[in-house]
Amino acid sequence: MFNNKYRLTTIYLGLTLAVLFGACKKSFIDGNLPTDSGDRAQVFASVSSVRSYFTGIYRNLRLQWQSTDGSAGGTDDCYSYNSICLARAIKGKDLTMARQNWFIYDYANANREPTYRRVRFTWYYFYELINQVNILIDGTQSSTTIADADKATIIAEARAMRAFFYFELAREFQLAYSKDPNAPGVPIYTTPATTSTPGNPRGTLQQTFDQINGDIAYALQHLGASRNLKDQININVAWGLAARIYLEQGKWAEAQHAAEQAIDGYALDASHYRSNYKDMASPEVIWGLPQTTSNGGQSLYYGTPSSFYDQTRSGYDAFYISLDLVQNFSATDVRNTFFQSGSDPSGPDYAATNKFGKGSGQGVQLFTGEVVEQRTTDLEESINLMRVAEMYLVDAEAMARQNDDADAHDVLFALQSDRDVNAVRSTNTGQALIDEILLERRKELYGELGVDWLDAKRLQLPIDRTNSNHAAAFAYVIPANDPRFNLKIPQAEMQANKSLKPGDQNP
Repeated sequence: MFNNKYRLTTIYLGLTLAVLFGACKKSFIDGNLPTDSGDRAQVFASVSSVRSYFTGIYRNLRLQWQSTDGSAGGTDDCYSYNSICLARAIKGKDLTMARQNWFIYDYANANREPTYRRVRFTWYYFYELINQVNILIDGTQSSTTIADADKATIIAEARAMRAFFYFELAREFQLAYSKDPNAPGVPIYTTPATTSTPGNPRGTLQQTFDQINGDIAYALQHLGASRNLKDQININVAWGLAARIYLEQGKWAEAQHAAEQAIDGYALDASHYRSNYKDMASPEVIWGLPQTTSNGGQSLYYGTPSSFYDQTRSGYDAFYISLDLVQNFSATDVRNTFFQSGSDPSGPDYAATNKFGKGSGQGVQLFTGEVVEQRTTDLEESINLMRVAEMYLVDAEAMARQNDDADAHDVLFALQSDRDVNAVRSTNTGQALIDEILLERRKELYGELGVDWLDAKRLQLPIDRTNSNHAAAFAYVIPANDPRFNLKIPQAEMQANKSLKPGDQNP
């Protein structure tokens, strides 16, 4: 299964709990995490004790994560799920970099070899989380003191989480599902790892998605809307995950239905776009991760998104915006938050964004002529994982793929007119309409999830950086289905998992 040195925190339940409970700072979900390891009976004795276990798993999504031996994670470009999203964003065409900094090798689409930190981190991070979820499912199923109805809800949340983790692995370690569902997938584990657990083979991508589809279907059947905070998966988040999963597989009707269900009780909110929906209070945010530096801290600190987009010299100041993207925003679009950073219009540092962070107290003039408060690094910003706008765009694309252009126009215009008072309803049809929707995804979600890279991979399209202000060394075309869209499997995993043969390595 996993290389043994990465299994130290996950094989034994007691030690897992020690890591999750004993080492955790105070949680701001419920503030009542146990401070000792506890045994299996105690942890799975009640809904509240299992919720504490869940808290530890959710915390790992925003944690400064590092493997026990220190060889995976532990750097500002390999800390948390946010690190994976930022890597995807910089691997596309909509962001630029002007100098050596964190993520520079991702920007070069070169951070993918078996011994490189991006590869090690992504593989072992998700598999550690999967094993923690499997322990939770197994313990809940075996509990003699939790009611069956409560078990179903707990397991539904856990299976939605597991679907999410396997989906993310599939998107990193194999090309598009639409290219070849029978291509190699990723090893699947649905029970807790032990010292005798054999490594599983890769199987096929279809088998990977069969597991993902089964998990998310169970979650949709048993989850409800109630939750403590928006960092927890509820039925809306599960529907949103289902929308992404179905879109990836080209299941257009299912993706449309899921996206429409995901936004039940939520709404578009242009008024908080320019604060990047800080604190997640906006009805636009369906799922996100809070951060705080108080009480010992649950923050990524300078691994947080705004640190990389900051141009006040309070963070890493690493990411700039491609003019190829900037030119698509009208002057009245609330999302047009771009301003001049560098002096050379052809230079990669020419355009920056004011989308992320907190107010700095100083003004900056946008390209539109508007003067606004410049935003700076915010160590307590929330990290948005799912917003209503994304679901609108899934809905619109799914409609257009089913040749329902009129309804796709309605949904697309609902989003566009919320963001821009002068938006004009589309008259495009067919592929032109689909292209407009894909562009809108880039405009709405740039810098957050890496949608331009993910969409190019999903739809078997090239990444073309040649018609913008990328530096010459990075101004290239990545052909559709190029190996650079994939990470390779870690060398340590290839050596430890006896079910993996040399031919199982990605090219």
